[in-house]
Amino acid sequence: MSENLDLLNIIEIGKIRIILSEHPDLLSMFEILIIVANNRINDEKVVCTMPVEKHVEPQLSSDSDDEEKLLETNK
Repeated sequence: MSENLDLLNIIEIGKIRIILSEHPDLLSMFEILIIVANNRINDEKVVCTMPVEKHVEPQLSSDSDDEEKLLETNK
């Protein structure tokens, strides 16, 4: 399941990289975090699926069937 790229997210990540460029240790941790997050997003699998139930219409009796039964019981 892949997600659409959001341009705002890419811009924010770029801004964070610029800010962290003064802190190489934090920048490398951030890069590792991005790699891990991307791997998890790309490896996501559906955890729970619901089986598709077949729709079955109940068999309904018609009014004429009811009248016949009523006539039979009154005899």
